[in-house]
Amino acid sequence: MVFFLWLYAISFSAVANDSSFVIGPYLKFLTPQTAAVYWRSKQPAKAIVEIKKDNAIYKSIPFDVESVDGKVVFNDIELKTKYTCQVNLCMEETEIKSATFEIDSSMNYTKYSLADFDSPFAKETDQENYAAAAKRILQQTNITKGYCLVYGCVDGRLAYELAKNSDLTIIGVDEDEARIQKIRQRFMQCQLYGVRFSFIHCPSLSETPLPNFFANLVVSERMLQDGNCIGRIHEIVRVLRPAGGTAYLGTWNNVANINKEKWEEWLRNSSIQGVWEDSDIGSWVSLQRPALPETGSWTHQYGNPSNSSNSGDTLLGASQTGDLQVQWMGRPGADFGLDRNPRMPSPLEANSRLFHQGMNRMAAIDAYNGTILWTLEIPNLRRVNMPRDASNWCADDDFIYAAISDKCWKIQADDGDVVHAFSLPTAFDNHHYDWGYVANQDNMLMGSCIKKGSVYTEFFGNETWYDAASGYGTGKICSDLLFAYDINENRLLWQYRQGFIINTTIAMDAKNVYFIESRHPALQKLTTNRIEDPELWLNQCLVALNAKTGEKMWEKSIDTHDGIVVFYLSCADSSLLVTSSGAGTYHMYSFNAENGDANWHVSHPWPSDNHGGHMQHPAIANHIVYLEPCGYDLKTGERVTDAMGRHSGCATYAAASEALIYRGDSRRISLWSFKTGEVSSWYNLRPSCWLSVIPADGMILAPEGGGGCSCGNWLETSVVFSPIHAADAR
Repeated sequence: MVFFLWLYAISFSAVANDSSFVIGPYLKFLTPQTAAVYWRSKQPAKAIVEIKKDNAIYKSIPFDVESVDGKVVFNDIELKTKYTCQVNLCMEETEIKSATFEIDSSMNYTKYSLADFDSPFAKETDQENYAAAAKRILQQTNITKGYCLVYGCVDGRLAYELAKNSDLTIIGVDEDEARIQKIRQRFMQCQLYGVRFSFIHCPSLSETPLPNFFANLVVSERMLQDGNCIGRIHEIVRVLRPAGGTAYLGTWNNVANINKEKWEEWLRNSSIQGVWEDSDIGSWVSLQRPALPETGSWTHQYGNPSNSSNSGDTLLGASQTGDLQVQWMGRPGADFGLDRNPRMPSPLEANSRLFHQGMNRMAAIDAYNGTILWTLEIPNLRRVNMPRDASNWCADDDFIYAAISDKCWKIQADDGDVVHAFSLPTAFDNHHYDWGYVANQDNMLMGSCIKKGSVYTEFFGNETWYDAASGYGTGKICSDLLFAYDINENRLLWQYRQGFIINTTIAMDAKNVYFIESRHPALQKLTTNRIEDPELWLNQCLVALNAKTGEKMWEKSIDTHDGIVVFYLSCADSSLLVTSSGAGTYHMYSFNAENGDANWHVSHPWPSDNHGGHMQHPAIANHIVYLEPCGYDLKTGERVTDAMGRHSGCATYAAASEALIYRGDSRRISLWSFKTGEVSSWYNLRPSCWLSVIPADGMILAPEGGGGCSCGNWLETSVVFSPIHAADAR
């Protein structure tokens, strides 16, 4: 473990991002050989981007336009090579240096271009027909990334043209084994086979050996050529990715005697409505699969802004590992991430995209097939010790909102472009504060201000395990100011300041934002918002603000047991739940969300005083709040179980409608069924030391978070599980 951490510790400069930069600099890989470095400065400036390799200048790339928005392209990137990058702004004869950050080409997951290879069809005379068909398919579906299934092959020309003009990975299937072998040989001769192209022989197109939901796009070369329906439409629908997966099937305009009645009969066997189109290159039918029913999105650290650790996903009724199967596995691996130890922010999921943080980097991944859509290298992204702080990012269907230094970046979810940076309110936008809490709801972005240097970023050494019951690492990150922006208009709506707001207690429901703050005057003397002082537990106040206006709805003086280890607030079913851990005991308090009146108080001993047993975050499901090892009725506080699945090793719980997901039996990823009380586990799979396995999109998503662990023979891979019978869901 020490060696693993040491490798990462030497990879990054400790230089802080300079205040002259509004955004960035940051890096995005464009192709396997190129990347772009972006930034936005406060004043127009020229720049020089220095790239170093082995501590020596490798390239100096000039940016000769005096502008606030900068971009340079770094070419000729070598495989599996580490560089460092620094942007030097040239302003009025003054050179302002950015933070230095790493470029690791091992993290470049972009697709190679076919332009650098010979065409397998250079001698064919009618290739332009396939090029025209591919162009129409890509234009009409707007699907250029992910997996494309060619359902019925002829010679591979359609597959080639689709890949040539997109970033799609192509899988072709056909019943004719000789045909498949011929296509393979053709692509092998041009060194194209095996990365972006695979062709599979299957005895029947009616039942292919392909996983459910994997295909972003389904086309058919055989249907295109001869106009006849093949296989089963049910099989095409089965493999289509939910929430936008599209089958686009066409026939040449020169195919004689197309039997439209047979096509319509074939389509009637599908649960999806087909749309007919006629064009100058033939007739086409388009089918698009909708989202799965009763699924949820994991848009915030604990599922949603309520901190319930529940996305509302049903997993289509799955409650045991035997109810699920591998949907995909692979990248990112352990090299992408930080060590599992320091308890990083959880992954996020929205609109069928999985977002995962690594070492000052983030990735967007197709949740259904594992395609890495984009990655960004971002200095100063890192934030750790989530049990004592708020996460630094959240998501919605279209954007990610990431708190980086004193800004909150608005990042397009589909392509990773940074389109805006929200600033702290004017009085705090003075280089002495950073952006703390971040959440979004109903077109509103919530944020908070914390003094610079307060957040936890340290990840090397025993103390950065953050498992202590007192002392270093247990200090709570608190905010001086809470505020809200209108996301669409980039307009500050309101701001609130009175006491020291404990970040782990900020939670929202449909109407209000709630939090606990300390108003003890001794805290005013502190120069940090990382607070261990005992005065934090004095002069406590539970506050409710109208989320849209910031108007104070009510406040109540409260007196809880000191949350020396952890201190959380969650809301559900018109109740506010405060969890406090210290001195060997968990305490849980319930308050009425309408007026702050106390409902009930319960307590029970820690399961252990190490490996996370004393810092578990509660999970709420089916009107029960679970805090190991007990479950309590939300309304009455009555204990309904003391036999929930017990954690083993670090990590905390997430909830679906039928099960808790956690690190359980033999420290593996486990499920505890609400109905049966049984525990089931996946061998050799482990989560991070906090929360890295989430239920969303009808699946269990587990981007790799356990890298660096020395306590087992773990598979350090990202993996996603889907319910076995999910293909039948409509």
